[in-house]
Amino acid sequence: MRRLLGSLDLGTGGIALALASAGLLAIASATADQAGREGLWKMQLAWIAIACTVAIVIAVVDYHIWASVALLLHAVAIALLVAVLFVGREVGGNQSWLVFGPLRLQPSEFAKWTTCLVCAGYLATRGQAGIGLRQMVELGVLVGTPTALIALQPDFGTALIFGPVYLAAVWLGGLRWRVIGGVLLVGVLLAPVGWTQLKSYQKERILAVLDAERDPAGVGYQVRQSKIAIGSGGLAGKGLFQGTQSQLNFLPAQHTDFVLAVIAEELGFFGACAVLGLFLALLNRGIGAASRSQDRLGTYVCLLIVAWLATQMAINIGMVLGRLPTIGVPLPLVSYGGSALVAAMAAVGLLMNVRSRRFVN
Repeated sequence: MRRLLGSLDLGTGGIALALASAGLLAIASATADQAGREGLWKMQLAWIAIACTVAIVIAVVDYHIWASVALLLHAVAIALLVAVLFVGREVGGNQSWLVFGPLRLQPSEFAKWTTCLVCAGYLATRGQAGIGLRQMVELGVLVGTPTALIALQPDFGTALIFGPVYLAAVWLGGLRWRVIGGVLLVGVLLAPVGWTQLKSYQKERILAVLDAERDPAGVGYQVRQSKIAIGSGGLAGKGLFQGTQSQLNFLPAQHTDFVLAVIAEELGFFGACAVLGLFLALLNRGIGAASRSQDRLGTYVCLLIVAWLATQMAINIGMVLGRLPTIGVPLPLVSYGGSALVAAMAAVGLLMNVRSRRFVN
């Protein structure tokens, strides 16, 4: 244990903590003058402490042990997602939360972590055997079950995160690119059918990406205000607690989905680039941990987590820049929210675990 603690990957943890700290400052600034929200930064600070504790616990317990109980943990996550459909609380149009007194839990965040872990364990048991149609279906069940339950909430933004994780899993399993391309082609061909299943407000969010002037006072409002905030920040920004879009509450969801716009307005292009640079450094360390892992399990764990975090980061940035529909996907480690923060730090804990264990026999 002493040897493990001595080799603990503090670099990866430090990058994650720096991102969470940047988010804390942005949250404090964005909610400073909002009645009823001015103390949210204190709650986020408490969640950072809890999340760091979770990350350390996950980092020091051998990832092989976590993989051995992955299926059980995944079953718990699925059971919680089922419970959400019956007794969950609706927030922002999605019935995504379980409430236990003062504590609110979003099981879909926990499900991201267990999905990466259980898929990595499944692939590792196959060794070099590769995967065929049967294995694609089995992986599809592991990934598709929580995805379907989350879509029923309905939270299509979160459900979307699981698609790239599945594609990464089948690719790591040895599936040929042409087969993956065929799957994507089928998805594109089925897109018109999916369009007919969307609700009217979801269609409007997609159409607003193509034409923000379509509904400037409605679904296009968030995108317009986000672009104004980013543009007004310039190179160096207006300074912390000085952003007009956030301080005057023009920018909706400024402490959650659009927290990057707050950073861009108050710290400018340089500040936003610094945050994105930290993300790239975190993803790079995850890939580095995968390449240096002592076994396939560690490699799969790291790469699936990288797929999750990279996808979520890309979707959030696309939302903020108006290049993707506003679908309620937070920026990992930075946006306000306890469940999302703990889940992301738990993922970082696994990256630290794999990276540290390459020095431990």
